[in-house]
Amino acid sequence: MNIEQAVQSGGRVLLAEVRRQEKKGSPTEWIYDQLMALSTKDETLKIELFRFVDALPALKSPESVTRHLHEYLLRPDVPLPALPTTGLKFLSSSGPTRAFLSWASHFGAKAMAGRFIAGRNGVETTKAIERLRKVPMTFTMGLLGEAVTSEAEALSYQKKYIDLIADLAKISESWEPVLQLEQAPWGRLPKVNVSVKLSSLYARFDPMAADATVAAVRERLLPILRDAKKHGMFVNFDMEQHDFCTVTQRIFKEIFLEEEFKDWADVGIVIQAYLKRAEDDLVSLRDWVLERGTPVFVRLVKGAYWDYETIMAAQRHHPVPVWEQKHLTDACFERCTEFLLDNWEHLRPAIASHNVRSSAKAQAMAKAKGLPSRAVEYQVLFGMGEPIGRALASQGERVRVYVPFGELLPGMAYLVRRLLENSSNDSFVRKAGEKGVDDALLAEPTSVPTEEPKAALTSEDPESAGDEFMNNPEIDFAVPENQEKMRAALRDMEPHLGFTVPVVIHGKREEGVSVFERKDP
Repeated sequence: MNIEQAVQSGGRVLLAEVRRQEKKGSPTEWIYDQLMALSTKDETLKIELFRFVDALPALKSPESVTRHLHEYLLRPDVPLPALPTTGLKFLSSSGPTRAFLSWASHFGAKAMAGRFIAGRNGVETTKAIERLRKVPMTFTMGLLGEAVTSEAEALSYQKKYIDLIADLAKISESWEPVLQLEQAPWGRLPKVNVSVKLSSLYARFDPMAADATVAAVRERLLPILRDAKKHGMFVNFDMEQHDFCTVTQRIFKEIFLEEEFKDWADVGIVIQAYLKRAEDDLVSLRDWVLERGTPVFVRLVKGAYWDYETIMAAQRHHPVPVWEQKHLTDACFERCTEFLLDNWEHLRPAIASHNVRSSAKAQAMAKAKGLPSRAVEYQVLFGMGEPIGRALASQGERVRVYVPFGELLPGMAYLVRRLLENSSNDSFVRKAGEKGVDDALLAEPTSVPTEEPKAALTSEDPESAGDEFMNNPEIDFAVPENQEKMRAALRDMEPHLGFTVPVVIHGKREEGVSVFERKDP
């Protein structure tokens, strides 16, 4: 049997088990699924509903909730069904009914968030974690919130990570070992696994100032890493938008080459297969591990910022960094999976997907390549991928659930991303509930792009824009070469700094008696 035949046969068995697990879901999950199906039939309705959900935590009065509901949903171009339209109009009509509408909206959003967000802190999420361990599935805890706006907020996030490690160290003492979760071919795995978003630790996380960002984040990370290592925990670096990718990888590589952490194997990083650079990133990471001499884990995901990346690329007139068709992402994911399996002794594979084909392909390749049992880990999202997680666990695989925790307001961006992903027309989670789609779900993705991606306009080809005015594109500092050019330019400029700049009014230099010194921060 060749690999593709094994994928098809194994995939059908796995898909049948996924559907069996879906039927075991709770009544609240069924209600949620029905509401999602109703609200996502129309793209305009879906977008406006999620815009409202995104804004809701900031709406403090019944009047503001009512106004936003009208602005988002009670518009002629939004095809809201007749019954909800009538109900919203009635509940908007008086003070008492507006108060009820506000309460119901916040209650519904919190209930929806509770499906994807396990609690506010490590203690609150204990119940969810212990439920997962009984399946058995293990976990990684991820603190919600990213792109902090002040140093006070960044220090607060640092403290939350340190508190989480302390809480989980105490809570996990009473957990009995589960060999399916904690035994790997190379030895025992930590019971506790924490995922860290580096942008939450520094308010000016910026690839344009890569050196300053690396230094500041390193200082905030050290206490977190030292506590985790002392308690025998695992730490994984999350990956965010493409802008932060190079700096995040640089911090990972530099800090885990330091003498204090060089021999620590219980660390990992995310690679996003929707990035066109994903395969190059894996080769670079493998070469770095060979230099380090100690393996690391790689969580291979498809990526959760696709809309953001494509919109920002268009706005900046940059080449789009992500594959623009889903089947190209799926094909890249499979190529990256094979690379990880070929290098499993250096890059420990953690295959994170809700797509049955992606998991079945990993299983088929691992068997064909003769990998030991449970050399591959499978990962899913809390509240969204648990049916496939339970299905894989029932086959004896090691499964880890990404469990987000935190306050609702900082977590709303995460929640809306999950809602968008869960309602996407291309989403496996959505298609898996439809009938007669087994062949499509298990179909082999196209392995090469159908056409070359169109390059963005740059300052070198202004004629391409025709008569339309367009600003020169800003420099993409996510590209390491551009970071180095900026550093070189600053070095060249430094000897010339400290000169006096006169005021120029209508082309005339105005020299005053007094000179005011102004230092660039």
